[in-house]
Amino acid sequence: MAARNVSKVSPGDDATDVEADDPKVETAPLGMMPHAPTLHHLATREPTSFHQTTIYYGLVRPDTPPRRKYGLLAASIGIVFLQCFVATGLSTGIYYFTCTEHSDCTSRGTFCDSGICDWCYARHESACCTTNSTDTCWLDGMDREGMCAACTGSKGWETFQDVVGDRVNSMLLLDWVTLFLASLVVSFALFAEIRDCMLCEIALREISKRREVPRGWRYAIRGLNFARYFLLLPSIVMSVVALVHNDGGAVKHVCLNTVAVLFLLEIDNMAFSHGLGERTRMEAEEHVHSGARVTEDDLQTMGLVKLICVVLIPCAIFGGVCGYGMNASDPDSCGILLAPLPAIVVVFVQRMKSSGLKLKEACCGIGWGFAEWFLYIVWAHLLYILLFFQAHGERMFDDD
Repeated sequence: MAARNVSKVSPGDDATDVEADDPKVETAPLGMMPHAPTLHHLATREPTSFHQTTIYYGLVRPDTPPRRKYGLLAASIGIVFLQCFVATGLSTGIYYFTCTEHSDCTSRGTFCDSGICDWCYARHESACCTTNSTDTCWLDGMDREGMCAACTGSKGWETFQDVVGDRVNSMLLLDWVTLFLASLVVSFALFAEIRDCMLCEIALREISKRREVPRGWRYAIRGLNFARYFLLLPSIVMSVVALVHNDGGAVKHVCLNTVAVLFLLEIDNMAFSHGLGERTRMEAEEHVHSGARVTEDDLQTMGLVKLICVVLIPCAIFGGVCGYGMNASDPDSCGILLAPLPAIVVVFVQRMKSSGLKLKEACCGIGWGFAEWFLYIVWAHLLYILLFFQAHGERMFDDD
């Protein structure tokens, strides 16, 4: 490297830039950069994720050992399964968590029913806690008395729906502003997850243009994206709603609960940053996006998806929180209905954009939307049934 010559000059002398005369020194061009290269450069400067690394080592790098290739694929499947399982368990377990006695159910309006903190309903009072209710109550002795005591507060008999209504109605303006800020943070984090899914789809598309992608890999990557769209995203939204209903909407609770929920979305990033070997991670950071071709249509779709997330996710959260009275016996029914809505709209818009706004694809997208919403409902209820029967099974085993 040539040494730099430095000479003192007076303000009136003509000074020459020694480095500018050196042909070895590279200078950045001035003026406007070409639109397409700049756009492409910005589009490919996306953070590398564990799932993109799996695609690179499994489908792009030609000499990847089979153990690494299929090991990364198995790890990607395991990470997404754990995210979906824990997120759905969180949204369900906020309402129904395990207990051994009534005092374990710290939330007002709940009591311990065979190992699960269940809600106090109005029918429980008439069936178990009135003078002539012993013949119709399903509980006996101390269990019945404990349930009646747990469901009776300073205002008399309190159902869980009454408690949720009191918590939502007691929220002040600052609490609602904090919830709005928290919903925006959640929408940005979920959009980052969706953008990673979109980049994985773009990588599959570009690889398929050069050679045939094995069917198993296509099904695996698209199945992972499907689970992240319709199991993980709605569960995160529903968890925020359930935490407000169960813990209240005070500023402290909203802020801390939002941080607690969002850690689930960082698992794949932490697995990439700290779970991979240093050589593997550095190679992935250098080469994962080298062959990506993000088109102008892709960028427009990403921008539209971001807008959908920023608008619909806060709407789903606020609708779920405020819609506790839609069903007199189930305060979270409105949240369950609204939680999958952002993902359904995102996938519908993607299908419409990719098909060129065709009516057939629009009808197909609406049909898939209802099917995906039904799948989320089934998945959430399966987790609840698993929790219920596990707790009741352990209780029956202890009784024996």
